[in-house]
Amino acid sequence: MITAIDFGCSRIRSAFRNPEHPERLSLFAERCEYALLRNTEPHRRTLEERQISYAVCEDSLAVVGNQAEQVRWLSRLPCTPLICDGVIPADDPPARQMVHLLVQAILPEPSGSLNLCAITLPGTADETPYAIRNREFLCRLVQMAGYEPLIVNPAEAANLAAGSSTAFSGISIVMGAESTEICISRLGRALGTLSLDVGSNWIDSEISRQFRVHSWDEDGACYLDLENVRAWKQRSEINLRHAMGERERMMLKLYTVVLDRVTRAIVQLLSAESLRGSLQNQRLGIMLSGGAVKTAGFASLLTERLIEHQIADRILAVRIAPDPDIAVVRGALIFAELEARSRAGESVAA
Repeated sequence: MITAIDFGCSRIRSAFRNPEHPERLSLFAERCEYALLRNTEPHRRTLEERQISYAVCEDSLAVVGNQAEQVRWLSRLPCTPLICDGVIPADDPPARQMVHLLVQAILPEPSGSLNLCAITLPGTADETPYAIRNREFLCRLVQMAGYEPLIVNPAEAANLAAGSSTAFSGISIVMGAESTEICISRLGRALGTLSLDVGSNWIDSEISRQFRVHSWDEDGACYLDLENVRAWKQRSEINLRHAMGERERMMLKLYTVVLDRVTRAIVQLLSAESLRGSLQNQRLGIMLSGGAVKTAGFASLLTERLIEHQIADRILAVRIAPDPDIAVVRGALIFAELEARSRAGESVAA
């Protein structure tokens, strides 16, 4: 069985071919968060009547994944993310167990002699102790599910999923909740990558702080209401290129700050000696993936920043990938399938 799993900070997604219809993909996604409810008889009865699974954690009830959204009305507390700043806290055993349960739920039973799972990791790609422990933990979860983990860069994976029209050559940008990944490829081979420690969560948090978009629990404690901001950003009348009110102008300013960082990273990559020799000043297309790029006007604003930083002459076009939310996990599955074919070829040659 060949599978893929995208460990995003907002959602964990998996993909594999339907065993009965190999031409079709099976896709699963679970919210990477949990809701805490009071451990009372009415709460337990409500969950059981609605057939919602829960775990008992001292004096609270924990509901994890997609079901957390269904019980939001039962608590005034915002949902708690399972992955914070790109890592699963090592000192939070319940969160680590919940991620384990989600992985078990969205990966199929392994079958056959070769069971591979391509995985993309949350947060920035670095070698800090936190990142190393996080990577080892997530790989171990995949191994416990019966698969050999294959780590792939999210932007490289997105290029495999959406880059066929450009012969898998160009610049792939994936903006997630906590980080932004950039990869320059030629004919499917990654020539250079960069990881930025900024994503849509920073934008949403700043809007919530500046405009006091808050929620309060029963004890009067105040929390940033990020879900309110995210829902507002998806309204049809909201567009980065036509900012009308104060909140929209603030959103435009924040996206501009992020896309300036992205543009400077592209300049840095294109300036590398190794890339200059491989690309020979050819113009490259940019493919955008990730949930954050769906904000109306995103591609147009990035084009403006490319012009401002005087590298628009190196770019052919800026496009948003079809189904940008699932481009990474689809590409990761392609990566795993290519690896499986390579190993099969080596076995035949041997």
